[in-house]
Amino acid sequence: MTSIDPSMPITYSPAAVANTMVEGLATDQNNLASLEQQVSTGFAINSPSDNPEGAANLLQLNASLTRFTQYQTNAADGKGWLEAGNGAVNSVLDVLHQVQSIVESVSGAQLAGNGSELPSLAEQVSSALSEISNLANTTYENGQPIFGGTGNATQAYDSSGNYLGAGNAPTRTVAPGTQIAVSLTGPQVFGTGTSGLLSQTSGSLGVLSQIVSDLQSGTPASISNVEGSDLQSLNAAIQTVEGAASTLGANQQAIEQFSAQATQTAGALQQQLGSVQDVNMASAITNLQLQQTAYQAALWATSQLSTDDLAKYL
Repeated sequence: MTSIDPSMPITYSPAAVANTMVEGLATDQNNLASLEQQVSTGFAINSPSDNPEGAANLLQLNASLTRFTQYQTNAADGKGWLEAGNGAVNSVLDVLHQVQSIVESVSGAQLAGNGSELPSLAEQVSSALSEISNLANTTYENGQPIFGGTGNATQAYDSSGNYLGAGNAPTRTVAPGTQIAVSLTGPQVFGTGTSGLLSQTSGSLGVLSQIVSDLQSGTPASISNVEGSDLQSLNAAIQTVEGAASTLGANQQAIEQFSAQATQTAGALQQQLGSVQDVNMASAITNLQLQQTAYQAALWATSQLSTDDLAKYL
């Protein structure tokens, strides 16, 4: 068995030297290009090959950031809906309390011998009905009726107080697996039929239209209805609207909380992205300068190879 004398010098052929130096140049060029790109973009990872594990992490972080940014957008939109709905419902309550005062004043007007005031009171309630009907058709920025459900209706109620909406109240996804209703349907706020507020259909008059009719009639029986069953129906309708206001207020509070959580989470994800993706610019510039120096040195060293030897290798 032939042994190798460790004292013997190791010789390299010109081709082997050229091979090593050209490979070194290629490596230096790749490193130089990578550093130049980092300095140019400000990113430590510009392609999966730069850092496969880091690139996979970036994909996951970006996907999470996209989701929570969407939750922020959804919450902001939902908050706008709820603010508009709350404003409309609170205005409805203000008008209903005015009607309540009018109805409660009827017996006093009769006892004082002021029955002639009944037509004026009827006109006031009729105006209140028109105002509430307009509020029931409140729309949001895109023109969609707030109380129209998830259908395609352009308004929630027609001029006779008939509900034109469909489906459930619209919702917004504000967190993983969490949806919040951003409105209520018309019937949930204004009721339906004779127990509702808006119907003006003969034979099925709503609470307000029935009050107007009884006030206009002015007979002892109709006035008794105003003081009795009409007032009871009105009070029940007010309770329904108050319940709707409470629901909308609670939903608005909840969506504001989820909005804050989504904003906080998105900010944390953005920081994580920065820690993975953002390059340390001072370090990158220093490394680039060192790499440029190394590359120039490698170019000079390669140029010292004899032309014949390099040509043989190539």
